[in-house]
Parts: sequence; structure tokens; C-alpha cells
Amino acid sequence: MALTIEELKELVNTNLADNSNIEPAEHRAVELALIDYLETLQPVSTSGQPLNRGMITANNGSFGGVEVGIELGIQLSDRLRHYGNTNSVSCVSMPNNTVITVNLQNSHPNNNYIVKSWYEQVPTSSVLLQNGSSLGKNVFKIISPSQFQIILKEWTGEVQALRLHFETVSYDY
Repeated sequence: MALTIEELKELVNTNLADNSNIEPAEHRAVELALIDYLETLQPVSTSGQPLNRGMITANNGSFGGVEVGIELGIQLSDRLRHYGNTNSVSCVSMPNNTVITVNLQNSHPNNNYIVKSWYEQVPTSSVLLQNGSSLGKNVFKIISPSQFQIILKEWTGEVQALRLHFETVSYDY
């Protein structure tokens, strides 16, 4: 359980007092308390609204395996991996298209948010970077304050090895 700000300040003042001969365990207690506190913070945008960031990729096996990235148009739900502020992801694929449904960790106050997204080629992939030139622009659809869908499109059927990075930001208008 993370300490409150006041308890954290007291721990710092006690364990890191001027002219003290602090023991490594006392210093470690302060650092671990700070880390615990930071882990409890919900990401917040500059507007004070919830913010979610994450990355979606795919492995070559249902359990474990190595990262091979998302290949558009290939059914991957059991191989998808998600990182960041996501609870789960799933997909439905059809030729040259993949629709990914993302369940967010930090629910927005309402459906008034946007999804920003970017592709990255998996760094260890042997797929040519030029294959990325066949990608279409992503389109997203808000389903609920904690869920959205995004469609990934390619035009020419090239092999892909993609990571999809995203960020959601609420608006007050």
C-alpha cells in the first residue's frame, strides 16, 4: 500500500535528515516508498482528464514466442500482446484489414476523447521498411468511455511486422 504524500514527506525527513548516518535499508525504504507512490498515479493529461497510452503487437505463438508484430489481414487475437494502460485487446481480420478492440485501464468521463495512433516496424523484423508505404490511415471509433476500436488498413497485401502505439486524450468541449 502506497503512503500518502504526508507520510512520504515524513519518511524522507526522518530517514534522510541532515547530518545523519543513514543505513542503506533506510535509504532503500524511501526509494521504494517513492516508487510505490508513483505506481499509484493515474496518467493525467494537461487538461486534467484521464490519459491512456499503450502499444499493441503480436507474438508468433499463442503462449510465449517471440515478437513478430501485427500483420494486417491475419487473425491474431490469441497472439496479440498489449502494454501500457490497457486491460485487454482483441481483433477481427479480413483481407488487408484488421479491426482491433481496445479495453482501456483508465476510463474517460464520457465518450468525448480522441485516439492518436502511430505505427512502428518491429525493430528485430526482417520485413522491409518499404512495406510500410502500403499502409492506409487509421480510423478509430469510440465504443464507450473505456473502449474503442481502430481499423488498420493496407492497400497492396504486403507482409507487415507492426507495433501500434496509441494515446487517448479527453476533451472538455
